[in-house]
Amino acid sequence: MARTHRQRLGPRFALRSADLGRRLDTFLVVAVAAVLGNRVFLVITGYPQLGNGTLHISHAIWGALMMAIAIILSVSFLGPYTRVIVAFLGGAGFGWFIDELGKFITRDVNYFFRPTFALIYFTFIAMYLAFRTIERGDFGPEEGMLNALEALKAASLGQLDEPGRRAALELFDSTHPVGPFAVKVRALLDDAPALPPREPSFLSRQTQAMRARYLAITDHPKFPTAVDVLFIAFAAVVVLDVITLDLDGPGIVTFAERASLVSSLIAATFIVIGALLLHHSRPEAYRWFDRGLLVQIFVVQIFVFAEEQLAGTIGLIVALVAWSLLRSAMRAERDRAAMAAVT
Repeated sequence: MARTHRQRLGPRFALRSADLGRRLDTFLVVAVAAVLGNRVFLVITGYPQLGNGTLHISHAIWGALMMAIAIILSVSFLGPYTRVIVAFLGGAGFGWFIDELGKFITRDVNYFFRPTFALIYFTFIAMYLAFRTIERGDFGPEEGMLNALEALKAASLGQLDEPGRRAALELFDSTHPVGPFAVKVRALLDDAPALPPREPSFLSRQTQAMRARYLAITDHPKFPTAVDVLFIAFAAVVVLDVITLDLDGPGIVTFAERASLVSSLIAATFIVIGALLLHHSRPEAYRWFDRGLLVQIFVVQIFVFAEEQLAGTIGLIVALVAWSLLRSAMRAERDRAAMAAVT
């Protein structure tokens, strides 16, 4: 059988998960929250130090420990949701590690080196672009096959829901794996719902109830208008807050002030695009809202925090809550599409 162009160029270890975008975004968001949360904690507690006059146990060490635990989990356990824990722990560990960047690049080990925030910003931007590059491109037959096997792994534990099964089937069918083994995998995936599911946890039941309420609310004819108003107001408040903060003093003169203003305008633009698309395609509109909130979380709030820690912390909390609710809504829309395909 002739190999595809992607198969010739891509090494076997580079076969991608269908959920890589969500997990990489989780990694980045948690990393940003770890940087800002750690700084807030240090300010509130007066920069305590663990150690004595000779030794100082930097929080970069704890970050490295969390990353090590994430690596150990990823290479040791097969559970379908291990990667979610790895993304969370790895992101938190990376955030704690990179927060100490000023100490690593200055001769006097200066944690308060002012360009540090700009360097952290460029690191997060580079990672975001790299993650989007990894995510971009069509999946190949081998990737379709392995993602189907991942779905079957979840099914064997009673953890594969109907939307997950439909998504795995759609990816499998769109990538066209061939051969007798592919036929068997396709047949098993067709029969996956017959496997006995486990009793859902309390958190799962609450999540399902929230999605059911969301689906009921979205049937109201004024729902798109309400979402438009909410997100546009959110974007306007973000931009106005940044402008007010930047103009408090001599004006917009520092790099952090310019960067916070430009990035907030970019985030607002993404949100406005989503609002314009909401009446035509809700999933596409939500993707633009998601982009805007991600820019808000790991770009805007970093520079706002560099100028005003309290404003940066409050803004981060609001953005994280909005992002979590949006991700839940996006999952509910996927559930709706999957159920519509079944019926």
